[in-house]
Amino acid sequence: MQLQVASRSFKAIIFKKGYRQMLSRFDLKDYRLQRELSLRDVARYCSVCHELIGQVERGVVRVTEHNEIIKGINAASQAKVYGTFETDKEKEKMEEKARMEQMKEMKEEKPTTKKPGRPPKNDAGKKSQG
Repeated sequence: MQLQVASRSFKAIIFKKGYRQMLSRFDLKDYRLQRELSLRDVARYCSVCHELIGQVERGVVRVTEHNEIIKGINAASQAKVYGTFETDKEKEKMEEKARMEQMKEMKEEKPTTKKPGRPPKNDAGKKSQG
């Protein structure tokens, strides 16, 4: 399968007689950008966080296989085609908002008590030097 990206062609993952050709980190980024997907869009559809995807594309982190990222790119692209992409995006935003509100409530409910420990030092117990 040949894909044309930014005047560069590359083969997507090919499964032929047990041989699999992997995309380079540059091709991986081109593959994502060709589908007009952000790092967060891809992360929404795979089990890899957007920071790690960016690090892989920049070459900061090396991984042996990009399969999970490619699955995320493909799933996000499919969601765009089927019209569920924006719905999924809004759903994620609502879940994040609810999670943040829950954390805020838990923080407000937590009583602010002093931690048990040693009493504060005072100067009365010190010997005077002189």
